[in-house]
Amino acid sequence: MKLALTGKTLLVSLSLGLAIVPNLIAEVKGQNQQVTRVKNFTWEVSQSYQPPDRSAPSTTAGGASRGSCLESTGVLTSLMPQNNLGLTATGYPTFFWYVPKSSAQALEFKLRDSTNGEVVYQKSLPVPENSGIVSFTLTKNELPAPLEVGKLYHWYFTMVCPPNPNEELPGKSGDVIVDGWVERTELNPVLVNQLENAAPSDRPALYAAAGIWHDSLTILVELLREKPDDQNLKNQWKELLNSVGLNSIAEKQIIDCCISKDD
Repeated sequence: MKLALTGKTLLVSLSLGLAIVPNLIAEVKGQNQQVTRVKNFTWEVSQSYQPPDRSAPSTTAGGASRGSCLESTGVLTSLMPQNNLGLTATGYPTFFWYVPKSSAQALEFKLRDSTNGEVVYQKSLPVPENSGIVSFTLTKNELPAPLEVGKLYHWYFTMVCPPNPNEELPGKSGDVIVDGWVERTELNPVLVNQLENAAPSDRPALYAAAGIWHDSLTILVELLREKPDDQNLKNQWKELLNSVGLNSIAEKQIIDCCISKDD
């Protein structure tokens, strides 16, 4: 299954809300996109995410959930677009979740091939000491093969809660789970050219405008880890999450987690 990038027009300007002086720009056109490039090869685009023109299959867990082992008012939340489908250009993407304070015994990540339901990857991860945004990256030495282009994969992220002796069925722990979908896509040649000419801080916005969620989020988090006090990056982070309805997550701390227990 091939997935075309969004047909919406991407407008890049020197400054949002300001007019561009005509003799400072050159237009680059191709494959349903129009991009404006300034002569010094700097870019400025809106950090708003533009989703692909389709929805993910129906899910069982949804985008956020509560369970019996949470110790605060927080909710386990996947950092995903509202349609719960995330595109990536890499065979080994990174996933992000907000994990609240809990008494969970472990975190578990599972990835299924949506074609046959086969589990292609499963890992147990440590529970962070504090609440915050955690990430997990599929790696070449653990995943038998990279994600295939055009194939949907269904992932599940679970907070494994201890059994509750007060429940009628104490063996049922009330685990907290969220799920979503990921698909690898090929980059449009025009987008490749844009990325090659863009400053590192502008690349997340280019991915976001093209509907490639995982790469936009991953690169932006990497930049924030390098420059945690950069206000421009902080603003980009807030705008990106706000554009997909994750306003309540935008202020949460990004923490270093997680490495699989059997690494």
